[in-house]
Amino acid sequence: MSDQFSMVERHIAQLLSEFPRLKSFIKLSYTRAAYYLGGGRRSSKMATRVAPLRVGPDDAETFFGYYDKSPLSEHGWLLCHVARHPTTQPPQATRTIALQVYDFNSHELERPALSIDSHCYNWQQGTRAQWLNGDHFIFNDFDKKQQRYISRVYCVPERCEVSRYDHPVQDSWGRDYFLSLNYQRLYALRPDYGYRSLPPLDEAALSRLDNDGIWRIDQTCGAARLLYSLQDICNIAPQAEFRQAVHKVNHIMISPDGRQFVFLHRYLVGRRKLDRLMLAAADGSELRVLAAHGMVSHCFWLHDAAVLCYARGPSGFNGYYIVDTHTGTMTSLLNGALDVMGDGHPYIQGEWLVTDTYPDRRRMQYLVRANLKTGQIEELGRFHQSFRYGGETRCDLHPRIAPDGRYVFFDSVCQGGRRLYGLELPVTP
Repeated sequence: MSDQFSMVERHIAQLLSEFPRLKSFIKLSYTRAAYYLGGGRRSSKMATRVAPLRVGPDDAETFFGYYDKSPLSEHGWLLCHVARHPTTQPPQATRTIALQVYDFNSHELERPALSIDSHCYNWQQGTRAQWLNGDHFIFNDFDKKQQRYISRVYCVPERCEVSRYDHPVQDSWGRDYFLSLNYQRLYALRPDYGYRSLPPLDEAALSRLDNDGIWRIDQTCGAARLLYSLQDICNIAPQAEFRQAVHKVNHIMISPDGRQFVFLHRYLVGRRKLDRLMLAAADGSELRVLAAHGMVSHCFWLHDAAVLCYARGPSGFNGYYIVDTHTGTMTSLLNGALDVMGDGHPYIQGEWLVTDTYPDRRRMQYLVRANLKTGQIEELGRFHQSFRYGGETRCDLHPRIAPDGRYVFFDSVCQGGRRLYGLELPVTP
């Protein structure tokens, strides 16, 4: 990984975070210069030990979405988004996207067993589709009659919708409950994760903190309640700059036992972005700060009492940390062995972690596996990302491990279009 950007370069980027527009200009100019001067055009488009499986029809682009959910159910159904319009362009409200299910056990990866259209999606998380069990999945859609975002539950064996809710899903815990947030607020403040069927919130709506936040929806009866408002969140360890800031929540992740969840409280002071990692009880009884050193990026539950995150630590350095949910203590993962790779999207199953990198000087993204017990680190593959994909249309690898641990699924544009791939993992003693 000699073409990765150095710690010095990453530190300079960190310092430039105080000036977002300047950082964006310098980053784009610097990465383009590094690419062309470094011979990036001569790089191979893909390098893996074995050829990965391609998912979806050749005449369309496919992807799954975010890194925190596996596209493969325990019963072997593979969930995938299919776009028949260019994904180098931002999503449009007038265009739908297909959500398709494939029979992975029979390796039937071109003809879907089920296909449904949705009117709300983005390139980072799709429709936020996720499995509730081996046969049922939930995803977001737009109800034109009600003019609101909703979520729908489908049963694959029955080939039909079995439930519908008046709130869109962000994260779910089986068929018990799910948590929701305001996608119009995200559209206003971070379009990458918002939807476009409704206009973004205006300044007056963004300033209200009492009627927005995180909702809990009971899947049995559909009852919904505002579990934590943005005002509730701001009242925890308040900072003076909160009054001048615009606030949002994002990236809710429920713990394995379903009793608590983490999320990011992000607030913008002018163009400066600051993060806090929050821990909340799923019944609304407790809310507190886990980490607040300025930056928190991507997280994953290690187990019910610990969260892995890429964040800024107490010393001011960015890296992978394990955060104890009881004490808030941050411990460097594997003594910082993965930190040189920079920010990534970690997925953990058992003793194995998979993560990825952003494009290096040659525009290559790396897929890496690490053993949390032995410290063994191995490169699984590297994949080229064209400058055609960037910003809101970027394609992160977002690796996710199959339930049986045999495959890692990832999205990539290394062959000219967005595509969901499945790579068989090497067998280890």
